[in-house]
Amino acid sequence: MNSEHSEIITLDNNLKLQLVNVPGGKSALFAVAFHAGSMYEEEFGTGSNDGISHFLEHMFFKGTPTRTSKQVNEEFTRLGADLNAYTSYDHTVYYAKVPTRNLHKAVELWHDLLINRTIDPTEFEAERQVVLQEIQWYEDMPETDTNFNVRKHHFVNTPLEHTILGTQDSISTISIEMMSDYITRFYTLDNAVVTLTGGFDLVLEKQFFTSFFSDPISQPSKKPIYPPGVKLDPQKSGISYHYSTRQKPLTYASLCWTSPGTSSSDFFPLLLLNTYIGNSRTSLLYRKITSKGIASVCRYGFEPLYDVSASSIFFVSPPNKTKGVFQKIIELLLEVKDLEINPQIVSELKEEVWGTYITEIENPTNYGVDLIQKFIKFRHQLLTEEFKERIDQITANDMQEAKDRLLENFYITVYATGTIPQDWTPDFPKNGPW
Repeated sequence: MNSEHSEIITLDNNLKLQLVNVPGGKSALFAVAFHAGSMYEEEFGTGSNDGISHFLEHMFFKGTPTRTSKQVNEEFTRLGADLNAYTSYDHTVYYAKVPTRNLHKAVELWHDLLINRTIDPTEFEAERQVVLQEIQWYEDMPETDTNFNVRKHHFVNTPLEHTILGTQDSISTISIEMMSDYITRFYTLDNAVVTLTGGFDLVLEKQFFTSFFSDPISQPSKKPIYPPGVKLDPQKSGISYHYSTRQKPLTYASLCWTSPGTSSSDFFPLLLLNTYIGNSRTSLLYRKITSKGIASVCRYGFEPLYDVSASSIFFVSPPNKTKGVFQKIIELLLEVKDLEINPQIVSELKEEVWGTYITEIENPTNYGVDLIQKFIKFRHQLLTEEFKERIDQITANDMQEAKDRLLENFYITVYATGTIPQDWTPDFPKNGPW
């Protein structure tokens, strides 16, 4: 996608408007992102409010003074709109894919929800129960529960220790007044990014969106309010082990560690490195563990979280094999530590990363969400050709230096649940960076 088909505009009210035309498309994805997520829940409101960002996401489509919740959903459905939303650590996104011919009607309805939303007490209490049930549902899923808890322990005393869903106790204490205060503080146009991608006339939609969203709903300020920094001790190294036994026949365990975040020049080299470790059939994880039947479930995750990135390896094993699986994973990490990066490795990883990226964004919804996520993370528009350029510029030396910095002072958190072997404590060899 070249610059002839895209434009980014900052309106007088500080709203960021990102337009990316995909020639030949017959639908468009309209997305609104707010700099509001679980990282923003530090010291806000009275008492614990963990999960208020996610709770508010559930309340978004619950009506306005002129439209009930039922009418909102019926109107979107009749427009052929595919609605969705999600909450993350540092932003919340609401989006709809709609036939281009119905785009303006959908945006007008969305604008009503953005500006004139109401919090009906009956709807509020009903949705509270939905969120509480969702928390219970995820808690009953060992993989999700394990990954939530390993993050919570790894990022203790930082804004990232807050879980996105919240807890049974925190959701139960959130009031309409707390949510209203949260909306007033964060759900303003100068703290938002609006993205439109798909098939449309760029000149026409630029005029429509600029006019439609230019009303000074919120006064320009120093926003967007970026989340508080995650300050991890650079000298911290070693291991932290936490566990919770549950009535499950297997052991579920996750290892988590951090690296420089999206604002760092390390991000793109680490993206290649994480592909080398990760889930594809060329990765270390597949070749050393999964393909050999050491563990049938062993997954790698990598997520940029503002100014840090979190990596994790999750595995499932029978209790009597847990120690062996863990040791194989440690051997894998030591292999990465001692790896000498050469141009051939970099070339192969570039091709794999680029191919995966292109495949994922061929879907218009994936592309639109990817654009808004990257704008939030990098604070500027990162189109397909720039992503490709940043990948192409990586050298073997770039990747080697990023890898060495990642493992220089390696602090790792382990969390396990299910049936845990009584004699198992994660054992790290002395020749590692921990």
